[in-house]
Amino acid sequence: MSDRYDTLSKEILSCVGGRENVTAFLHCFTRLRFTVKDRSLVDEEGVKGLEGVLGTQWVKDQFQVIIGQEVKAVYERICQLGGFPPLEEVSVSQGQDKKRFSPKNIFNDMIAAASACVEPIFAVFIIGGLFKLFAVLLGPDVSALLPADHDLVVLLGMVGETCFTFIPVFVAYSSAKLFHASIPLALILACLLLHPSLVAMVNAGQAFTVYGIPMYPASYANSFLPTLLITWALSKVEHFFRRIFPEATQLIFVPIFTMLVMLPLALCVLGPLGTIIGEGIASFIVWINDIAGPLATGLVGALFPLLIVTGMHHALNSAALIEYTKKGFDTCIFTASYILDFQLLSLCVATLLKSKQKESKAIAVNCIITEGIGGISEPTLFGIILKSKRNIAYIILGGFVAGFYIGLMQVKCYVLAPGGFLSVLAYSGGSVENFIHGVIACVIAFVIPFTLAMIFGLEDKN
Repeated sequence: MSDRYDTLSKEILSCVGGRENVTAFLHCFTRLRFTVKDRSLVDEEGVKGLEGVLGTQWVKDQFQVIIGQEVKAVYERICQLGGFPPLEEVSVSQGQDKKRFSPKNIFNDMIAAASACVEPIFAVFIIGGLFKLFAVLLGPDVSALLPADHDLVVLLGMVGETCFTFIPVFVAYSSAKLFHASIPLALILACLLLHPSLVAMVNAGQAFTVYGIPMYPASYANSFLPTLLITWALSKVEHFFRRIFPEATQLIFVPIFTMLVMLPLALCVLGPLGTIIGEGIASFIVWINDIAGPLATGLVGALFPLLIVTGMHHALNSAALIEYTKKGFDTCIFTASYILDFQLLSLCVATLLKSKQKESKAIAVNCIITEGIGGISEPTLFGIILKSKRNIAYIILGGFVAGFYIGLMQVKCYVLAPGGFLSVLAYSGGSVENFIHGVIACVIAFVIPFTLAMIFGLEDKN
């Protein structure tokens, strides 16, 4: 492993024009950042062709080399080779040009922040996905090698559930580093969202206030976006109090006052935001379904992957469960969301076939296994989909067309099926035509993103 890092480091340093062409050298979560004297001496295409390099980008005179999770090891080798003083990792945005406020910048920044937060904790999604899969494979639902209450099956399941249930805690750690917020304070707020007493109050529908402000009941297990927003706000509030209090008193007063301010922000505003928006989307989709069914199912197919990332899908599932319980089948939300695994698998396979990077191929293989067999979406969503705006566009388009077809053919979901390839069983239990149209929708959800990825590529240029 060290030989590969040494070789890669020598080649990168040579391609940027050598030590004498570099005036400053930093790194962030995923990138090496070279500030150079003469841009003409940088062999950008040569760097792109190196094994272990995921891409490059220029920001003024700063040449950024995208490495991924192994960036720190490569950075340390280059520091040794070039005699650079090792520095702490910097924020993703450090050294970037200031951007004007616009909806486009908000979307780009949110995707960049989500991707940067996932990189340091991606092993959590890998372990969670694989261990949940192992529990399913060994248990009675698949191989029946072990009973459901066998210690090994229970243990594997607990490890998998731990990884996904406590995603807010892991995100708090990585986002605190990204936004330069206090890691202990970020972890306290994330753990508070998952506190058993708070969970019990939400489940029971019990009213609760923070300084007299009503708390909106929301579930935060498996959620990503609430903690990201809360930690970003934490960094701003903490910075504000550091400017107010003298340095001698900051150790005590900054954490106390920051936490006092963040409690209502976290529990009454930023935390529930995803749930509130999700419930609004669910109501809108139910309304659209009443007047234009295919459009509603198309929206569900297009948006459901992104709603999982934000945690808003819980509101949609709750709305769907009401109809399913009353009628014994669903015609909209469940029906259109069961194409999800095929949407995501399409880009897993495309990444495996098209990517030239060994790391990306390894992630794709893992995601094909966890997604295809276990129906576990988080590794694919965070490891492949969110890495590129193109990938997001592909699955939205494929999901919309497949969902629209479902509404057009009036497909129904009769079975709450397991995930992965077996999700097509959701369309069984009714007529043969219903099952056939459900299978066709799954094929559409796979073929469209896969074809677009193979033609137009998987990576954004910038």
